[in-house]
Amino acid sequence: MAGLLGVMAGYGQTTVWRHVAGTALSAGYASPATGPVASVWYADRGSRLLAQTPGGRIFETSDFQHWRLNTSAAPTPSIAAFPRIYSTRSDNLYASDDYGRTWLNLTGFNNNSVIGDGFTSVAPSPVNARELVAANAHGVWRSLDGGLSWAGLNDDFPNLPARKLLNRRTLVLADGSVVAVESGAWKPTDRKDPEIALKARFGLSLGAAAQSGALIYLGTADGMLLVSHDGGGRWNPFSKPTGVPVTRIWIDSERPDSALAAIGTHLMRTVNGGLFWDDVTGSLPTAPIHGVAADRSAGVVYLATDRGVFSANISLNDAGPVAAVWKPISRDLPASAAWDVRLNNDNTLTVALDGYGVFETPAPHRTRAVHIVNGADMSDRPAAPGSVISVIGANITQGRTGVTSYPVIAASAQSSELQVPFEAAAGSYQLALEGSNERWTLPLTVKDAAPAIFIDPEGAPVVLDAASGINMDPNIAVRAGSLVQILTTGLGRVTPDWPTGVPAPLDSPPAVRGAVTAFLDGTPLKVTRATLAPGYIGYYLVELQIPQLVNRGASELRILMNNEESNRVKLYLTAPNGDAPE
Repeated sequence: MAGLLGVMAGYGQTTVWRHVAGTALSAGYASPATGPVASVWYADRGSRLLAQTPGGRIFETSDFQHWRLNTSAAPTPSIAAFPRIYSTRSDNLYASDDYGRTWLNLTGFNNNSVIGDGFTSVAPSPVNARELVAANAHGVWRSLDGGLSWAGLNDDFPNLPARKLLNRRTLVLADGSVVAVESGAWKPTDRKDPEIALKARFGLSLGAAAQSGALIYLGTADGMLLVSHDGGGRWNPFSKPTGVPVTRIWIDSERPDSALAAIGTHLMRTVNGGLFWDDVTGSLPTAPIHGVAADRSAGVVYLATDRGVFSANISLNDAGPVAAVWKPISRDLPASAAWDVRLNNDNTLTVALDGYGVFETPAPHRTRAVHIVNGADMSDRPAAPGSVISVIGANITQGRTGVTSYPVIAASAQSSELQVPFEAAAGSYQLALEGSNERWTLPLTVKDAAPAIFIDPEGAPVVLDAASGINMDPNIAVRAGSLVQILTTGLGRVTPDWPTGVPAPLDSPPAVRGAVTAFLDGTPLKVTRATLAPGYIGYYLVELQIPQLVNRGASELRILMNNEESNRVKLYLTAPNGDAPE
């Protein structure tokens, strides 16, 4: 269930990275594919095969399975002495044994190449007339029977051109195509990068764009930063053109006035919605910045650069002076440019490396100190009577303020979940926490209501089908006119009273005392009921009627109670007949 944190490895000062789904791409060819290869050749009389990527890196293999980076001067190619010649036409590979009078298609089947298109190089073996290797836009391919059959050499070839993380399991490649992890492998998907649509909307030469509600940030290809507070009606330019493109803009989803922009080798910060930006580059080694992620509540920023991944403490709540001291956190990663970095809701950090794909680790700043976050969205928003809070970095056995006990719902070495008692009054407290051998005292703010929508590790809301009560797949759009339920916390006291630490009854769960309102892209939704979630502790269920007429695609959902607003989440909608969202 969302809100229960996943298991985190590598706790403490050591950063332990886990490789996600490798570097091969399952694209429907004869074997797994990878990214483009510029050239390929044999060396040492055919005992070694070498391949060069478009970026200039050279890899070699001697067992035709495992590749390693060639750090020495490239060896002299071995030349085949056989009379057969090769040519690429119509995106296939052809061979001729009569000096070009007739040609045999070696890769075509049903008008397509079985190993992909975009051929760049062909290398016959210098010692075996029936062995040849081809390089194209999809990797390196080998045939041992003169081209009658092919096998890819891409499973261990670090050549996946990762460029941007749409989420921790969805990746934009250098050519703009999008791949996602499915059954443990990267596979092509029809999903689009929403930043592309945002750039196209304004028709500018843009390097980066980001939006949260009505607040839009744009960065031009020549280094200007612009901001609009009314959805694009009026624009406030900040800087003069520098000639260096804005490569990435990060917005804090809870407080969009706080944002960061990467311009070449410099990092800019705003805490007032783009009215003023200040340079917070500090001690960062000179290298192009490609990706930005941050935790505003912790004051921590992560950058993906040509020289790896770095982190620093930078306040994102105020514009005080900054002397950012950047520390590398990618020493245990392959030596390669980092193109993106992402902080996930389960307190993991995801990094995309050029060639080597995607890696994950527990977010280093989250493992340094025990702290309290909201159990629904891992934010620093206040709690409310009956709500779930998470204690990051500690296995809690007991929690209390004075004589009031906070029941422990779940606990592990990485995190623990507690329920705020229904009888807790609004105010600021020092929550005393106990573990097996340690004790902590942490600040906690409680309000009468502090609504928060539960989200999964990808940031998608936890939505249930009202008729069946089954969790809906976040990749499947919600139909217009349907009745759905969202899981929340922080809605406060209920009627009739319910004991703290006890799962809500399956039949006739207590109803929320206050009035809950919901909005979809600013339009009010009908809330048909708001109760405790049957069978759960600290979870609430809010049932919503989706209108018959909706804008297909992503819409912004939020709920309010006692003038307190929840986190804003994306709900993907489709027509009543189930047409795919645009």
